[in-house]
Amino acid sequence: MGSLPAQLDTPEKAMAFAVDTAGEFLDGMVPGGEADPYRAQWYIRPIIDRLDDVPALEPVRRGDWSTLRSRNTFRLRAGRSLGEADIDAALGYTAETERALEALAEMRRTDPGLRLQVGIPTPFVIGFIAFEARMLVWRRRSVGRGDRNFPYYRPIVDATAREIVRIHETLGDNVVFQLELAAETLLCARAPVGLRAGLAAAAGRALARLVAQAPHDARFGVHLCYGSLDDKPVVAPRSTAGVVALANAIARYWPAGRHLDFVHLPIGDGKQAPVRPRYYAPLARLELPAATRLVAGLAHLAQPLEQARQGLAAAEAAYGGPVDVAAPCGLGRYTTVDRAQSAVAHAVALAGTEL
Repeated sequence: MGSLPAQLDTPEKAMAFAVDTAGEFLDGMVPGGEADPYRAQWYIRPIIDRLDDVPALEPVRRGDWSTLRSRNTFRLRAGRSLGEADIDAALGYTAETERALEALAEMRRTDPGLRLQVGIPTPFVIGFIAFEARMLVWRRRSVGRGDRNFPYYRPIVDATAREIVRIHETLGDNVVFQLELAAETLLCARAPVGLRAGLAAAAGRALARLVAQAPHDARFGVHLCYGSLDDKPVVAPRSTAGVVALANAIARYWPAGRHLDFVHLPIGDGKQAPVRPRYYAPLARLELPAATRLVAGLAHLAQPLEQARQGLAAAEAAYGGPVDVAAPCGLGRYTTVDRAQSAVAHAVALAGTEL
């Protein structure tokens, strides 16, 4: 899920890592690699850095990315708007995909079923990080008619949709778009119980509007994540209730004609503590389409394998069926390839558990 260590900076290295490390347990998708070393731990940083080149934007503050708050943020210059060329180039998903095409074709010679996994941060994530709360401010166009417009959000949605269309035109059924909802996940996890359903519904509808612009039969996965810096999640909720509410809202509003191949939920915190069935109990309320796989992000490298197996058993008991296994966040949070390999090996051992 998500990013890879910075040393895996070419498509060839990234795909070989996935195939060689996961082996028969690989789920049929390979990452395209990340040429920018900042794309590893801060998977969205190259996009934010490229916003510096957008003429319509000016910096609000600068940061060194040592913490979540220490980052670059922007605002629109007076009288300017975000144009197509500006945002499409900053996102860079098509360019990143094009770098991976040759390596993917070579991999598919021996495994024709492999698909390219393309990570797509949601427009809300980009707006949340790059523009903070300003993206939520509505601008009145015409006082008389009451027309309103998001100055940041709508252009990012449209640019993201255009990038998805371009990539799908090239790869068709051979690509899976992984929509990454770190900001939405954090908001739902932190929200009071009374507000959680409304926030989840808003996120589900927003995601549906984006996916509805994708070509018919396009394939997607959804990656919910609590974020991670130095291998530490931003939050550690007491139960899975928040991610279940968000996943259900996504499934409820998912547009027809687009595949929802998987939903990944971050589960557990990796602490060496007794497994609490109550933590996993909300998984019983999860309502995903029959063809959608649930991926349990509970493969914490620091957690003993036997305890992880107990967590997996508790998750499957609550959900009422088998689940796939992954890390709770991207592998880019590990600073070395060896550490990432150990994390995948841990997940493979967990996936091979007979429960």
